[in-house]
Amino acid sequence: MYVPWFKPEPLAVPLPDLTVPMIGSLPDNMYVHPFGALVAIAVLVGTHIASNRARREGLHPRVFGEMSAYMLIGGFVLGHVLDALFYHWDVVQQNPIFVLQLWNGLSSFGGFIGCILGAVGWLKWRGYPLLPFADVAAYAVPFGWIFGRLGCFVVHDHPGAITDFPLAVANYQVAGDLPPFQVRHDLGLYEVLWCLAVIPLFHFLGRKKRRRGFYAALLPLLYAPVRFGLDFLRATDIQNGDPRLYLGLTPGHFGAVLLLGLGILVALYVSKAGRAELPRETRWTAEDEGVPDERDIHSLLEKLDTLRGPVRVTQADLSTSMVERWPAGVLIVNARGVSDWTPEKWSLLGEEVGGLGPAAVHLWLVEPMDESCTELLREIMTAHPAMEHDYAVLLGGDAAPTAESLEVSVWLEEADEPPWAFVERDDGGIVFGMLSEADAG
Repeated sequence: MYVPWFKPEPLAVPLPDLTVPMIGSLPDNMYVHPFGALVAIAVLVGTHIASNRARREGLHPRVFGEMSAYMLIGGFVLGHVLDALFYHWDVVQQNPIFVLQLWNGLSSFGGFIGCILGAVGWLKWRGYPLLPFADVAAYAVPFGWIFGRLGCFVVHDHPGAITDFPLAVANYQVAGDLPPFQVRHDLGLYEVLWCLAVIPLFHFLGRKKRRRGFYAALLPLLYAPVRFGLDFLRATDIQNGDPRLYLGLTPGHFGAVLLLGLGILVALYVSKAGRAELPRETRWTAEDEGVPDERDIHSLLEKLDTLRGPVRVTQADLSTSMVERWPAGVLIVNARGVSDWTPEKWSLLGEEVGGLGPAAVHLWLVEPMDESCTELLREIMTAHPAMEHDYAVLLGGDAAPTAESLEVSVWLEEADEPPWAFVERDDGGIVFGMLSEADAG
């Protein structure tokens, strides 16, 4: 059993009988070619998947959309130029203008190189980090690539060698050949099958948060060996077959080797790279999402290994009567109204702080108090110090005496706007941060 030969004809779309100024009468029909339609679908699907992935990764889809435009321009331009130079050099020698006829053939490796150069050039121009955006683009490639290779398959523009392989195409009609036609490999079909294997793999891996650059390294490592092997199946017995540059190897063989080397270099870099600093305009945050995330902290903590995008925390992890524990190792201690506290309540405060620790940061919410209360509070702070920092937030009144007595950095809270926040990190974690410099102490 072989795959039966088929080759759909262009679809004729009737056009209205109109005369357009400076153009003249419209033709009777507009022809939609299967290859062009599938390439267009590939671009739309790939861009859609990448935009959704960008939001999930905390990257602004608008920024990715701008980068995609430069990737497409670079991909189509170099895709044709390198196809002309490496696969149709005899045509270029006879007609150099052929290099500029972008509609006359594309090379996949030329497209890869053009996309990479387009993205790198634009990101460098804007001063944005490469790895986060390259990773999103690489993740989306198989989802769009399958439609592009379906286009190659339906027009059969990658004929392979004669074979009896079960997935080969029967009666393969190579241009210029006469019947009887042979059973041949179709390399476009084989890359469709590669996509059918890689797409569920990427979908499965994408359910968990990965290092920035994970897919930018994985994609070439998965594609290059397969492409290297497939190029041995290219036809050598047809007119204007694919050229062999050296040792019987095609331009695709050398492109696969370079791509494999690039994947290895990216993987090594990703394994050692630190967290990328993303400018605010490149990030997709909870404010951009538009709808506050009101899930409790227990639900959000379960998502921290899978989400890198918008997260808004509205509830503490654990709490007692006077202490709340938040992610990122923060205890918020409510020590206000101490002027009428009993010894039992002072003792309870110490027990609750110690019971919910250790913590990286203790944030003490206080108000101006007399010297005796300040001394009692400082004793508890000394007995239960944070591992990294102790801060105090003072509300109203004459803050200076209390600030000096507490011997920690003190912020002033005004107009019910706390000077601290829980903010999202680039990798999706939640960190505690102060919004201003200390006002006293």
